[in-house]
Amino acid sequence: MSEYPQISVIVPVYRVEQYLRRCLDSIINQTYRNLEIILVDDGSPDSCGAICDAYAQKDPRIKVIHQKNGGVSAARNAGLDMASGSWIGWVDSDDWIEPDMYEYLIFHALQAKADIAVCSRCEQYREKSVMRGWTEERRLNTEQALRLLLENNTMQNFLWDKLWRRELFERIRFPAGKTFEDIAVMHRLFEKAETVLCLPEAKYHYFQRPGSIVSDVSLSNRINYYRAAELRYYEMRDRWPQFQVLLESQCVASAVGIWCAYFKNPKEERQAAKSELHKIAEFGKCHARTAGNYMKLGITGRIAMRLIPYPYVWAFAGAMFLGEIYKIKHRRIL
Repeated sequence: MSEYPQISVIVPVYRVEQYLRRCLDSIINQTYRNLEIILVDDGSPDSCGAICDAYAQKDPRIKVIHQKNGGVSAARNAGLDMASGSWIGWVDSDDWIEPDMYEYLIFHALQAKADIAVCSRCEQYREKSVMRGWTEERRLNTEQALRLLLENNTMQNFLWDKLWRRELFERIRFPAGKTFEDIAVMHRLFEKAETVLCLPEAKYHYFQRPGSIVSDVSLSNRINYYRAAELRYYEMRDRWPQFQVLLESQCVASAVGIWCAYFKNPKEERQAAKSELHKIAEFGKCHARTAGNYMKLGITGRIAMRLIPYPYVWAFAGAMFLGEIYKIKHRRIL
């Protein structure tokens, strides 16, 4: 495989000592050997830093960055700044990948002259594994790929199930101090890609663990998600008017999550978020009805969405009740 270009694989690391070795073993044992592996220890207070250093001593392809904790965006940016490969891959440090993932992605990306190659993924729950992705290979142009990304279903706002041409990241970095940093930059990367290749084989294992950012129901976390979606809406609506309602619907959907989680947070946090919730409610007043006509919602979702224009106790209580019904019915958090 030496005739193929180098891939820089960037792994942000923070408080995952229980899972880190599984992740790193899956990377260093890739069938595609021309890798630069960049581990960014983001000031992890556990033994992650020592584990990274131990792996670097065993494998010369590994480079380790130790930095003061700055959040996942700062870790991703540090990795990008060091990367020298012509392709960029990402692995979250609590996940793992199939042994031939990068061979699979780079072979098909080069063959198709694609700017981004995406594989299917396995979502790993404690009691089950669910495959998400495509049943056949699909080659997408910029508009087609953006539509799939914004629908946030088969194609989702994850960095790690994709292989990226390095040039896409020129003048693009992740917003410091923010969670859901993927959403903040993903559309910008896709706008620069002429061809996106979707591949059917599931090569990435996405571990759904308690305590991860995705499972965090704090108001600050969910408001960060909303802000990222809203920023994307204002950035894209003029350039891509055909996506305006779709962009609105993603903002409204994230607002539903905020309303459902309101009473799961301490009183102090609810009070601190009051002004922000009123701003989100104003957006809901303007766009919830239009977005709701586009979104494929069941009766629970439709009722919850109608509560968004009202930042009041009764609306939050109603949304929480509906969220619990949804959770029982679908075994997922609304």
